[in-house]
Amino acid sequence: MPQLVTPGNMRGGAGQRQQPPAQIIDVGKEPGLKNAFLSGRISNLAAPFIYHDPGKDIAYILMPMEMNLRTEDQQRAIGMLTQNVMRGMPNESKRAYLLQPKTFFTMQSLMEAILEKDGVTPEMLKAQQEKSDLLRDLVRMNDEPTIRETVRKNDEKIDAAIFEMLGLNLDSAAQANREDIYNKLISLEKVLVEESTYGKKVGIRAKAIETLQKTPTRETLLQQLTESDDAETREYLITVGRQLLDYTFFQQLSTRIDAAADEVTRAKLIGLRKEVQDTRVKIEQSQREFMQEKAQLINTIITSDKPMETAVANERMIDEAFLQVVDANIKQATQQAQGADLIKALGGVREIAMQIMAQRQPPEMQIINSLLQVKYPDETRAMLEELKEMTDDRFLKVMGQMAEQLAQQDRTDLSAKLTQIMIQAREILPKYTPELEAARVKKLESLEDEVDGTPAGSGDVPAAPVTPAAPEKKRSRSSEGILLGGGAPPVPPAGKIEIARR
Repeated sequence: MPQLVTPGNMRGGAGQRQQPPAQIIDVGKEPGLKNAFLSGRISNLAAPFIYHDPGKDIAYILMPMEMNLRTEDQQRAIGMLTQNVMRGMPNESKRAYLLQPKTFFTMQSLMEAILEKDGVTPEMLKAQQEKSDLLRDLVRMNDEPTIRETVRKNDEKIDAAIFEMLGLNLDSAAQANREDIYNKLISLEKVLVEESTYGKKVGIRAKAIETLQKTPTRETLLQQLTESDDAETREYLITVGRQLLDYTFFQQLSTRIDAAADEVTRAKLIGLRKEVQDTRVKIEQSQREFMQEKAQLINTIITSDKPMETAVANERMIDEAFLQVVDANIKQATQQAQGADLIKALGGVREIAMQIMAQRQPPEMQIINSLLQVKYPDETRAMLEELKEMTDDRFLKVMGQMAEQLAQQDRTDLSAKLTQIMIQAREILPKYTPELEAARVKKLESLEDEVDGTPAGSGDVPAAPVTPAAPEKKRSRSSEGILLGGGAPPVPPAGKIEIARR
């Protein structure tokens, strides 16, 4: 839930001047605020406040019961909030719905009303909670036969939502270096694929995608498409193999149609040809919209008075694809001599995006990025000398995995530099022993106790040193970009395959 400020929980002593908390959530002006609000990422939100979405004619006001406002005070607050919203709207905007805003007394009821406008009913929320509870119960079980029996009994509840929640937990476990939890979730995923109706479909889909990825040819794509009886699997195949959908591919498909042994087979292949064409058009349109959203966000950040806050409110859209769009615009601005101010502004957006993305990385990845940003060999050696107090030679495994990944992405310059740093690290970082780790933990405890002013040994045990990360699924990357003024969009990563982490 968002952090809500009311008169009863405001902090600060006498004479301390406080910055006024936010009282307006206007998703018409900043669309990213909607997800930030629903996910509880908006802090210092003052009650009463108004949630405004002009696209859906929504004006919702939270008026918590614990504020104990008199009726006339409530009406006065509602009037002030709606007037503040209307003052920031263009004159031609329709405003009738703002004259009768709907009032809610709990944050939960307000959020449910917002979701209901998106077609998410209370019944759907309840069903989602049941699936979440089921997944939690399955994770807590240790007996495999019991897990399999529970999966079979709850077959109708196991769907894409379950696999999506499982995927999020897998990613979290990988980032937190919890290899024990990661392996348990992988085992559960295997059981879900083997025992549930939906899981079996996912397994077949994953196998078809894997076959195409191992042999990415037109012939393989055509064969997988003709063998698949599942429309969603075919859409995944078309998305992954989109670059193969050229004249030669359709010529091969037409040859199969002409050689069909009977009318049923012929009609099926003709239907497949139309399906492939329609799906390709839909994917290309989706890609254009996907990348145009990135371009619009760049403009929003550049023109914002508070660019970092704007970026944080829209952080779900800030990823590698976003950086590709920024880089494409920097390249175009440089080539067309569009001005130093624009290039500088775009560079600022890139720095903000890099900061936000870096915060999502596990600590060991942040360390590697820091090593890659300083000069070799002197500055990297100095950093490694400092690191030896925190970690040991187990970190070399993480560096090796990262160097290999960079090489696979054709970033050979960075891969080569990281390999050189690994050679340095092998000389500097101490070898792991249980005694060394125990001494390190004790030293960290002593340092923390000195800061806290508490006796040694009484504080919490500090985090363990950096250890190799659990396996992560590889993500594709495109080198193309879309310009603010138009241009060809890149192919974003293929749709999420729920079982593709091997």
